[in-house]
Amino acid sequence: MDFLLRFVHISDTHITPDMAYTTPYASYPPLVGMQKLIQEVNALPFTPDFILHTGDVAYDPVPEVYTTVRELMAQFKAPIYYVAGNHDSSAALQQVVMQRETLLTALHGDYEINGVQLICVDSNGPAKIPAGNITPQQLAWLERLCAAEDNRPLIIAVHHNIVPCGTPWLDDFMRTDNGEAFHDIVVKARHRLRGVFHGHIHQPIDIVRDGVLYSAAASPWCQFGAFPMPENTEVTSDPIAQPGFSVVTITPEQTYIRRHTFAIDQ
Repeated sequence: MDFLLRFVHISDTHITPDMAYTTPYASYPPLVGMQKLIQEVNALPFTPDFILHTGDVAYDPVPEVYTTVRELMAQFKAPIYYVAGNHDSSAALQQVVMQRETLLTALHGDYEINGVQLICVDSNGPAKIPAGNITPQQLAWLERLCAAEDNRPLIIAVHHNIVPCGTPWLDDFMRTDNGEAFHDIVVKARHRLRGVFHGHIHQPIDIVRDGVLYSAAASPWCQFGAFPMPENTEVTSDPIAQPGFSVVTITPEQTYIRRHTFAIDQ
């Protein structure tokens, strides 16, 4: 099979070195899941072109945690592209992990890898957390890129979920509050858009709307109850879903997504 690139999609690692850290939705510390994630990704029978981390890299925006983040991320065998999540310090992520001297107010970027365009969008505009928001400036920037005369295959990365998934607490409480504006823009690039990749919902869910693929990755830490269930109006966990990541292959014709799961020994 001819392919343009193959990358690993990870999300919601919530890294902290504190082995006592927990929440009602998790059965083990984030560090345990992160260590297993590194082991599993590095054991793949190929080296990815890159790793895409769609946010909530750290457990909370605590700058001193990002030294641990950098040490862990350095163990991967491929370069990493980041978007910031609602739990992240964008400044610490850029300065400590990405080793940038000049920091962006909004962590976004436009890249080319193997002839494929990658657009990373910051969804941490003014919103009632944990909901997301994409500022007018970010939307205008994204629209310029999506409306451009460009034949390259395109992938877009963002942290927050954009379109409804049928679970009220994820749609009303967690989702990007101006996701419809985002969707209206990316539809303009539908002819070359191979997927919008995101995290935040801690479940490997794919949604296709108006010909646009929205693909979320599992968390290596804990999974939310994210089935399309109209009666699910409160934050819930999914005790059955396993931690994992996605391997995404982009060919000249289409997108392949392979879900990888793993077990945590306790």
